[in-house]
Amino acid sequence: MADAPPLPAAQGLPADMTSLVGRSTESVEIRRLVGLSRLVTLTGIGGVGKTRLAVHVARKARRGFSDGAVLVELAEVADPALVALTVAQVVGAPTHQADVVATMIDYLRGRELLLVLDNCEHLLDESAVLVRNLLSACSNLRILVTSREPLRVAGEHVFAVEPLSVQRATNDRAGAEGTRPAAVTLFAERAAAAAPGFRVTPDNAETVEELCRRLDGLPLAIELAAGRMRALSPSELLDRLDDHYRLLSVGDRSAAPRHQSLWAMLDWSYELCSDRERLLWDRLSVFTGSVHLQAAECVCSGDDLPRDAVVDCIAALVDKSILVRHVTDGRPTYRMLETVREYGLRKLRENPADAAIVERYRAYYRRLAREFDENWFGPGQEQMVERMRGEHANLRAVLDALLSDPDGGRAALGMASALFWYWLGCGQQREGRHWLDRSLASDSAPSPERAAALWSNGYLAVAEGKAVVALDLLRSSEDLARELGDTVNLAHATHLRGVAEHNLGNTALGMALIEEGSAMEEAGGPSMLHVLALEHVGWAYCRRQEPERALEVLERCRDACTVHGERWLLSWILTFLGLANWMRGDIATAGEQLREALAIKRPFQDVLGIAVVMELLSWVAVAEGDALRSARLSGAVRRVWEPLGHYPSGFELRTWSERTVQESRTLLGDSLFKSAIADGRRLDTEQAIAYALGEAPPVEEESSPDDALIASLTPRETQVARLLAEGLTNKQIAQALVVALRTVESHVEHIFTKLEVNSRTQVAALLARQGR
Repeated sequence: MADAPPLPAAQGLPADMTSLVGRSTESVEIRRLVGLSRLVTLTGIGGVGKTRLAVHVARKARRGFSDGAVLVELAEVADPALVALTVAQVVGAPTHQADVVATMIDYLRGRELLLVLDNCEHLLDESAVLVRNLLSACSNLRILVTSREPLRVAGEHVFAVEPLSVQRATNDRAGAEGTRPAAVTLFAERAAAAAPGFRVTPDNAETVEELCRRLDGLPLAIELAAGRMRALSPSELLDRLDDHYRLLSVGDRSAAPRHQSLWAMLDWSYELCSDRERLLWDRLSVFTGSVHLQAAECVCSGDDLPRDAVVDCIAALVDKSILVRHVTDGRPTYRMLETVREYGLRKLRENPADAAIVERYRAYYRRLAREFDENWFGPGQEQMVERMRGEHANLRAVLDALLSDPDGGRAALGMASALFWYWLGCGQQREGRHWLDRSLASDSAPSPERAAALWSNGYLAVAEGKAVVALDLLRSSEDLARELGDTVNLAHATHLRGVAEHNLGNTALGMALIEEGSAMEEAGGPSMLHVLALEHVGWAYCRRQEPERALEVLERCRDACTVHGERWLLSWILTFLGLANWMRGDIATAGEQLREALAIKRPFQDVLGIAVVMELLSWVAVAEGDALRSARLSGAVRRVWEPLGHYPSGFELRTWSERTVQESRTLLGDSLFKSAIADGRRLDTEQAIAYALGEAPPVEEESSPDDALIASLTPRETQVARLLAEGLTNKQIAQALVVALRTVESHVEHIFTKLEVNSRTQVAALLARQGR
């Protein structure tokens, strides 16, 4: 793994939206712990700021890790079986194998990475097992966890994140900025953002400090309270909080005071809402992740909350900091902080009249999946994909809820199979198979939904290169469709089984089944699967080295896609048109078609398709005499393809690719070829696409910012750092420089801080990189 490519930049850490207040001491200590222990877990009550602190620490510490730091958010993962898959997807590990953990271990072994696992409390057992397995096999991996409870894994160092300080030093003047408690500083910053012009003055300082004390310095409570400064004064805030704090104090006396304060503040925030705003708060809590306005209107409206009132209530909840607003491509979505959502769920469960909201929520996403399936063969696919990506957490939540319901199996089958094009076209094959496997296991009764789920799962297995598994699923789908007299699903299963047979080398049988299924599809009228069947005929002709026949079929497919405004399948048709023209020797046309295919695939994030097109473009480049470009593209393909594993055995692309690589190596020479491959491997997926499309040159080795860090050292610190890099102990350095041991220890501490590292090994690595 020494030459393993770096992790994609997009998989790093989120950007700060607001400043981190009052955590400098904790940050330094946690960074020290990360240097000493391979597993550090930040624990604390919900809303105390564990996530924010972990991301801040990771950002400061990542320079000490050659592969940087990656954040994996687990709050939205409801199914324990998806923990390892989610982590693998985020770090970019291959997910095509059945044993995702073993594959991820192979991927991470040898990498020097800080992995941040956020919000593990609802997945403790699965997270603990995964962490133990990763740490035991990957010696250079360190993990920083946030959870309300420790993982209880051997070697775990637990750091309890406490609320912000609310005590001012004795005799310090109230309101003086330099001496404010951290909680007051946080309130002042967030209140000023909510109500421009607000500031802590000698007149309101004591009230603000008392308010922060009553909130026990809990960041979430303080931020929510500060948001009320749009409408209330600090004294009015304190008066209302005081009343409700007393009410909560007669509740569960065994609960932690900070937890009581959080719920007191939420109770108080709830009471400040109108009746309709409370209804919406409760009902929005059924959503996991982002909420679109249309979804909120459909799920949450009713006789007591008219549809046209929902948007006004959403705006009010945003103003009250109950909802957080995000804008993506000009379209707003809304999200609740997890603690606020938990509070709303508790209120929802207390109201029997709102029990139907949960069913309405499930019905909405089942309908959304059906509409996605029905509308996929047409224009607007890119927008549909963007919407479904934003709804991914809700789709997961509904599928999980249906599968947890003894009577929900058939509905889960229908929903999971309706999302077939999403799973297939948007790089979600592995997760699609997860839900289809679970759905098929939950309901074995004969039904059209089961027949559809069988062929959907079968074709996703084909896309993963698992033709044997696919055959079993597709045969079962055929048998069930015949039993039910279901000609639609029979047509789909027949032509897709032909693809699986063809991939296994049974070319005559495979071609016969594809053509039979295509004829059956055509009898049902224009459809996406009919065009897909024809495309498979064209691909089969390519594999049989019959490019002229392939072009004839694929041109018909292209015309059908153009008529219907379809884009995703068009990108594959253009891919195979490019392949057929490359086989004919029409290199210019092949290159033009392949670049068009790649440009279309870009917004779909169709990783499989992107890898295949870039592979073919590397063949085009060497045919055009540009061996350097071909080698760079080959290197880029290796990076893009990495999460997918390897080409399935017998897949002709693999053989043809090996010929291209050998030709490039011969033309360039071994040294230049290796350098070009390395250039390509440094590109992330978006950079690789830009290079392949001629939009940007290959990214050269960036000038390292290490020089600036090293330049910040004093001459003596530089001398000590170089002795550290040579492996000398503090005592040996003191003897060599004829200074006190304590002086050397002080220098080492300053060096670690300035270079943003936490070990001697990292100092040596940084200096070595600078030397190169």
